[in-house]
Amino acid sequence: MELNLCHFPPAPAFPATITGRPPLLSPTLQLRLRRLRSPPISASSSAPEAETGKPSPVYTPTPPNRDLRTPHSGYHFDGTTRKFFEGWYFKVSIPERRQSFCFMYSVENPAFRRKLTQLELAQHGPRSTGVGAQILGAYDNYICQYTEESRNFWGNRHELMLGNTFVAEKNMRPPTKEVPPQEFNSRVLEGFQVTPFWHQGFIRDDGRSDYVETVKTARWEYSTRPIYGWGDVGSKQKSTAGWLAAFPVFEPHWQICMAGGLSTG
Repeated sequence: MELNLCHFPPAPAFPATITGRPPLLSPTLQLRLRRLRSPPISASSSAPEAETGKPSPVYTPTPPNRDLRTPHSGYHFDGTTRKFFEGWYFKVSIPERRQSFCFMYSVENPAFRRKLTQLELAQHGPRSTGVGAQILGAYDNYICQYTEESRNFWGNRHELMLGNTFVAEKNMRPPTKEVPPQEFNSRVLEGFQVTPFWHQGFIRDDGRSDYVETVKTARWEYSTRPIYGWGDVGSKQKSTAGWLAAFPVFEPHWQICMAGGLSTG
């Protein structure tokens, strides 16, 4: 499939991030597909194009200091025990089918890498902890996987790059940074990784959403060529909320990490 991508933070077609004190920053990315021959919910194809008749995604490692990187693109957790939330949103639109996919990721209070103990509850009060992955797909199909542990979550401090392993492959160590797709598939049974150039994952619904129609599993894999950040092409990219957004007093806030691009997968 071929995608036109627009962005909002937290991710593709609209990559955006939201983070904060409970919330601080999030990235969103919106993708508009020109052609899609694969079924809804699955946006993945690892087979060669000649075998499937569909365009195949091409993995590109994220380069340092890329031209279209916006301010506040990175993961904002500062390592303290203050209340913290950060989320990322990626929207993929398919105009020909008048359908969209929204990928949403979140991390809460990562200073506590597991559910709080009774002692920690007494010291810090009630806290939600963990990592979530949600997809709202075509025809309003929904899937959610959540864990109260964040020990297998990683985020890049300066770039729109993050991932999490819900379930690792047997005897394999979860990634702690961006890895090539073949390595990801060999190490991660259930999880995701996303960058400005690559997005892949597999999640399994955990049954917590009995109030909405859900699907059991979702797998996706696509590459993206960023076209627009937030600012003039060829110029320094801008903060969506202006330079004052750099000051904590204005938290929570959000940032558009990519305003447009082209994706295939």
